[in-house]
Amino acid sequence: MAGGAGRARHILSFGLTGLGSFAVDLAVLLALRHGLGLPPLVARLPAIAIAMVFGWLCNRRFTFRMTGRPRLAEFLRYAAASGLAVAVNYLTFAALLVSVPQVPLAAAAFAGSAVAAGVSYLGYRHVAFRPARRAPPR
Repeated sequence: MAGGAGRARHILSFGLTGLGSFAVDLAVLLALRHGLGLPPLVARLPAIAIAMVFGWLCNRRFTFRMTGRPRLAEFLRYAAASGLAVAVNYLTFAALLVSVPQVPLAAAAFAGSAVAAGVSYLGYRHVAFRPARRAPPR
């Protein structure tokens, strides 16, 4: 039973971190688009980058329960693991904006994030936060 509860907590933490990262992504995207007037395809790049840092800090603490202080090497592994997911995210976002110009920015951003979620989880689990570095289950 503890294994099932631990797995559920793990999945819930990943999902909540993903939602939080999406909220950061969308807030920055909208601020840059409507506040500074940047084109959506330009504004999305820093939005994704800022959301990635937020996601790293939350995933390391809550989803993968890393101990110790965050390290640059760990962040670089996380960023490398995120590379494919970020590409999938951005390309989905861009394809929607180009093919369906009336799509709301939030819907296109959500679609990109949703498509990239599985890719990112696999990279984080197997590259960024290797099992040997995680805290033992409680």
